[in-house]
Amino acid sequence: MRTTAFIAHARCDHEFAIDLAGFLEFGCDLTCYVDDGQIGENQDLIAKAEEGLCADVLLLLLSPSSSPTRWVREHWEPVLFEQAKQGRVEVVTILLRECSFPPLLRRRNFIDATKNRLTARRLLKRWFRLRECEPGAAPSIEFSGDLEDLYSTLADHAGTLNVSGAAASRFATEAKQEFEAVLWVPCQGRTLAQASGELGHQLGLTLDGPAKENCGRIRELLRTRRCLVILDAPEAKIPLELIAGGRSSTAITLDPVKILETPETPEYARRLIAARRFAEAYELLYQLLDAVVEPDSCARELTWICEHWDRPNEANVLRVNYRPAGAEQLVLF
Repeated sequence: MRTTAFIAHARCDHEFAIDLAGFLEFGCDLTCYVDDGQIGENQDLIAKAEEGLCADVLLLLLSPSSSPTRWVREHWEPVLFEQAKQGRVEVVTILLRECSFPPLLRRRNFIDATKNRLTARRLLKRWFRLRECEPGAAPSIEFSGDLEDLYSTLADHAGTLNVSGAAASRFATEAKQEFEAVLWVPCQGRTLAQASGELGHQLGLTLDGPAKENCGRIRELLRTRRCLVILDAPEAKIPLELIAGGRSSTAITLDPVKILETPETPEYARRLIAARRFAEAYELLYQLLDAVVEPDSCARELTWICEHWDRPNEANVLRVNYRPAGAEQLVLF
């Protein structure tokens, strides 16, 4: 079930509230109520906040225009603390411009946006993301200025960027709270089948088709998820098949960070088959056949995969070429 957020704000802050809602809804599984949160005539912020207690989260945008002339404790405390607690509503206060307000609001879920509104929006997104997986945990306040290009391209929106391996590593650690998942795929010296198999495994997908078919299923899933995929030093055709678009972002490292060695043994091929990672097993088994490593066994496994993929001609060629020694042709009369 999607989280709901009610943004209580003054009329002059309506444009910011709209932009904030779009930013949060793209980055989180969230529905924001903006128009309903605008303070009307003969109404103050506390009255509007009380209306917002129907949502999961109440966002208070504080500015001289929204701050009441007088903060009467008997008026605001029951709404923002007692009623909110009873309704299990989280209250988050965002200070847009300096104004008077009760210091008590600073003690919980308070974000100062007076100096940098973009950083404040990112911090709030991290708060919402953590709320889903670690309720009560404080979001990281680390935002490295030299990673701004990665933040603006990959975290604030869905995008693709070529970056150094070192920058990708730092960003993956620093900005992980802004994504549903960070998926690091070692690609140095690896094929499309191996890279897609690794990514599918991290996504929890069972991919038992040929490599290109698997890539299509991966893209389909990633388009609907807010993930960061890091393709670590891939050859040119791998990004073409694995960049999903939609809500996910992709970083492509220009130099390798993690190098994953693939065992070239029949035992590993059988493990891949057991995990239903058939595209990787198919490639490896043909390599073993070419190297004349357990040809009969490898041919049997390949025949089974070809039949699973509805490739009867290839399966029959394997049967004929790698028929067990001593097998005789059955003569029909």
